[in-house]
Amino acid sequence: MTTLYVDNIAPNLQSKISAPNLTLPSGSVIQVVQNTLTNTQETTTSTSFTDTTLSASITPSSTSSKILISVSSQWHTLASTKFVAFALKRNTTDIAPGINHAGQTTTWGTVSFSYLDSPSSTDAVTYTLRFASYDGSTVVHGWGDGGVGSTQNIVLMEIAG
Repeated sequence: MTTLYVDNIAPNLQSKISAPNLTLPSGSVIQVVQNTLTNTQETTTSTSFTDTTLSASITPSSTSSKILISVSSQWHTLASTKFVAFALKRNTTDIAPGINHAGQTTTWGTVSFSYLDSPSSTDAVTYTLRFASYDGSTVVHGWGDGGVGSTQNIVLMEIAG
């Protein structure tokens, strides 16, 4: 075994790195934002997408950054067809419309999905989960097993470009 004795450590001024000049490798996670709703239920009969209160905002540090959005939620429908659709909105623009979800033998279920977005901005960006009924029957977002409210999550991760 080798022993290293050091009386003093001095910085290497030849390789000075400051935070504003730090460049992370492509694919590195720069920041993470999460929003969680508990026992929040929202209802719609609209066949057009309607905003839910499940949203989160992030301010990208670079225009080359990508944002990975991960959503986890529950739903319930009173329709015999048992169909509900989800979409994702960036600010005022639909970016992932028609994430379909259907229950074949039940009237409730879970939805989990991820979407990689390139907002090309360093301004604050808000992502919102949207939902719709296929046939105009009542659809409830945030409905847990047995009709009790559940926990819904949205996670935003800024990825270095």
